[in-house]
Amino acid sequence: MSRFGSDPLSFFETVYREKAPWDMAGPQPAMVSLLAEYPPDGPVLDLGCGTGDLAIHLATSGVETIGVDFVELAVNQAQAKKAALPPEVASRLDFHVADALHPSLLRKTFGAVVDSGFFHLFDPEQCETLLDELPKVFRQGGRYYLHEFAVTFPVPNVPRQVTEAELRDRFTVDQGWRILTVRSGEFLSRVASVPATLACVEYLGMPE
Repeated sequence: MSRFGSDPLSFFETVYREKAPWDMAGPQPAMVSLLAEYPPDGPVLDLGCGTGDLAIHLATSGVETIGVDFVELAVNQAQAKKAALPPEVASRLDFHVADALHPSLLRKTFGAVVDSGFFHLFDPEQCETLLDELPKVFRQGGRYYLHEFAVTFPVPNVPRQVTEAELRDRFTVDQGWRILTVRSGEFLSRVASVPATLACVEYLGMPE
């Protein structure tokens, strides 16, 4: 059982039949600021890309970007946005229907991974799966960018709280990571602005 019931794919397919509440006609401003302060090297992987706004922002800035999401309807909407872009931007952008919890299945390596509202969809035990996967897709020195809810609401089918303490516990030098920054911010939606935790983490390589 996930945070989104026994069939999370069906839940998110239903959400994307309408405009998802987190679709703001552009990337999350807090994530944009983080990327500007700590510029990513390409190619970039966008985990849980949704309808593609963050990936499009990255491609527009000149970085090759691949977005993945398990909801085919969301990826189709992202592809439609790509088709409307100038050809030189679209050539740096690709979208795939894929399991973002298992990015190694893409059989590619990346200079950066962006995560704007993906990590917080999973309980801590499930996040271990992703953290086991990330070293398989990172080049040494690659950066992982997180933007997650900093609160948990007492209602079903919502993301969980991700705290600075959790990130500092997970991303240690002993585990092959170095935290470049952790800070507070906002996660915008058409429903409400939610307190958020943001981080940029560098992959040092697996400890010997």
